[in-house]
Amino acid sequence: MRTLIFALCFAAALAAGLFNEIGLYFAAGMLAVLIAAAAENLADKGEVNVSYERVCINKGGSPVLIFAGKKRLRGRVLCENIVTGERTALDVDIRDERRYVLPAQDNCGGLLIRYMSFYRKDIPGITKRSVVCCAEGYVTVMPDPPAAEVYDMLEAAVGENEPDGAREARPDEPLRKVNLKLTHRFGKPYINTYIPERSDKLWLFADYGAGDRAGVLAEAMCGLAQVLSLRGVEYGLVLPYGEDDFRYTENADSETVMYEVLHFPMYKSVGVSFLEKLCSRADEGNIIAFAVNTDINDERITIIDGI
Repeated sequence: MRTLIFALCFAAALAAGLFNEIGLYFAAGMLAVLIAAAAENLADKGEVNVSYERVCINKGGSPVLIFAGKKRLRGRVLCENIVTGERTALDVDIRDERRYVLPAQDNCGGLLIRYMSFYRKDIPGITKRSVVCCAEGYVTVMPDPPAAEVYDMLEAAVGENEPDGAREARPDEPLRKVNLKLTHRFGKPYINTYIPERSDKLWLFADYGAGDRAGVLAEAMCGLAQVLSLRGVEYGLVLPYGEDDFRYTENADSETVMYEVLHFPMYKSVGVSFLEKLCSRADEGNIIAFAVNTDINDERITIIDGI
């Protein structure tokens, strides 16, 4: 629209110049403005820094992109959830308001945000300059706190034996096996702690493909890792690596599990049963497998399929 308006005004000035020299002066002035604006636009280095209002958001939140500079930008933003593989493409127009709000995120996971075909024009809208958007870091959609089902997973996989004392219950923790004596004495909930029944090495394994089900399993895996770490249960992490191998983390913790699970895609191994290969290689230990393959019959394995 700006280009059309500028062209019409310039043509009108030239037409007026046929009858009055003022029109020629006006046309010359418009031409000078055009040259100056085009030179400024083309001389610009063509880079814009992009930052994020928050690098960690909760499920249901919306990532906010903040573009530096003052000039109008147009282009396309591609957003991919690394856990689920969900992709969205959005055409954006950045004006005076330098913030752009992406859609709300329903699944946990790291977000891979790419900036495609961004450009800006000069004031008359004649010249067009490609722009490279430089963004540091990434946005992570954090999982919810461990749900009650996570504690069922823990008991099914690790088991519990003799009581090993008591501790104050944490916020959002299910009040199961409440120590009534301590709760009454201190006026706040206390729960009994237990020694794990199984002393073998425990491994967490992920191979669940893409989709919303992957989001559910990734969240459950992060929650279980958090509960295991809080209870002092030692465990390791196993993830598919390449076409026919695994990456082992002997002594994992909840932060390691969350980083690995939320920021590295598991769906590259779709169609390949890594769980069977892991069973053939694992000589000892128990495995909690967050996987969609439920056909394996091995007493060392507890499968969490997200259904």
